[in-house]
Amino acid sequence: MRNFPKSWDPLKDYKDIEAINFWKKSLDLYGDDPEELARQRKVLEKKARDHARTPMQWNAGPNAGFADEGVKPWMRVNDDYREVNAEKQLSDNGEGLSVWQFWQRGLANRKMHKDVFTYGDFEDVGAESEEVFAYVRTGKESGKWLVVLNFSGKEVRWEMPKNIEVQGWMAGNYTKGKPDKSLKDSVALHPWEGLLGRLV
Repeated sequence: MRNFPKSWDPLKDYKDIEAINFWKKSLDLYGDDPEELARQRKVLEKKARDHARTPMQWNAGPNAGFADEGVKPWMRVNDDYREVNAEKQLSDNGEGLSVWQFWQRGLANRKMHKDVFTYGDFEDVGAESEEVFAYVRTGKESGKWLVVLNFSGKEVRWEMPKNIEVQGWMAGNYTKGKPDKSLKDSVALHPWEGLLGRLV
C-alpha cells in the first residue's frame, strides 16, 4: 500500500490527533504565508501516521473489500485501491512482478541460500553513490552474490568494480524471470530497481 494522496484535506481526511493539531497550529501561525504553509504541509505529509492506518485494500470492490458496501469505514480508503490491493498482488496477470511475488521469490532465495543471505559475510562494493547501494554476500556453500539497488527515481548506470565478475543475474524487481542485463563493466538500472546476481 502507498501513502495516501497529497490532495487529502488534513482537517477532513486525517484521523491522527497529532497530525490534525499540527496542521491547525500551522494554519494559525502561517495562514498568511503560503510558502511557509506549503513547507509545513510537506512536513505533515512525511510525518503523518495515518498513511499506515488506512483500511486494508483487499480488492477493487466497494471500500476496497475492507467493509461491506454501504458501510462507512473508520477512515477513508486510499484512492488507489482499484490498482493497489491484495487480490491484484496475488494474481498472476502477466503485467510483471507484483510486490508480493517479488517478496515470495526473495524469501525463497534466502531459504535456499541461507549460508549467504542469513549467515554470510557482507562487503560494500563500488564507488560511493547517492543513488546506488551495492554489496556482496559470501557464503561457505553457495558462493558469492551481488546485490545492486537503485535508490533513485531515475535511470542510472552503475560502474562495476574491476574485481566483480557477474556469472548471471538471478532476480530483479522488474521481471519475473532472470533479468537480461550486462554482466561486465557497467549495468543500467531502472528507477528503484534492485538486482541479485551470482558471482563467478
